[in-house]
Amino acid sequence: MAVELYFFQPLGSNSGRVFLTLLEKGVPFTEHELNGRAFEQLRPEYLTVNPRGQVPALLHDGQAFTEGAAICEYIDEAFEGPPLRPPQPRARWRMRRWCRYLDSDIGRSLMMIHWNRIVPAFMGARSREEVERVLSAVPDPDRRRAWLSAYLQQTPPAELAESHRRVQEAAARIEAALSGSPWIAGPSYSLADIDLLNFYSFIARWSPEIVNDGLTPHTMAWIGRMEDRPAVRALRAATHTPRPAAETA
Repeated sequence: MAVELYFFQPLGSNSGRVFLTLLEKGVPFTEHELNGRAFEQLRPEYLTVNPRGQVPALLHDGQAFTEGAAICEYIDEAFEGPPLRPPQPRARWRMRRWCRYLDSDIGRSLMMIHWNRIVPAFMGARSREEVERVLSAVPDPDRRRAWLSAYLQQTPPAELAESHRRVQEAAARIEAALSGSPWIAGPSYSLADIDLLNFYSFIARWSPEIVNDGLTPHTMAWIGRMEDRPAVRALRAATHTPRPAAETA
């Protein structure tokens, strides 16, 4: 059994959830760090793994798997170790509903907010001409436009305001869920908690006015439980401090 993981370093949301899923399952794997600042995900050798130039990617016995949520479910099903999906259909539905919400709704909102904070610095001292040349190699035109808009600080204010509104709405929804259960999708730890850690828990540092001990005590307690998990401690030890990253660029 040969398992290889291509991921961004410092670790971003999508890379983090796959990395942590492998650790929770106890799957040994070979690490391939990609430098996002150098746009190594656009190099020909990586495009043979994922022609879309998106990160992360998992190789299992030579077969490439992409898309973070689907990779995590594949890992849970393909390998031995503690189950990360509830066995009951309704409980599994709750898990998948949260995973989808975190991935497609809150994840997109946070990406818009934080891309506009970090992309100009991420691009460094590159000229606009060099930035446009680099981004011209991004296979996905929607990603390419989003990068350029963030670099030029041209994201429409109304879209940013809507993203902030959705994040505040999400904070209340997550706090309510965790007030009645130790884990986000119910009584058992699941892939939804892994997603929540990697897509959302950094808000306590980046936007403490939204997530804090006073407003969201159950969320803060959940973050503490997550950080105490051996797999999460191993994740922190093995990688740079997770932060919102321009993944799947």
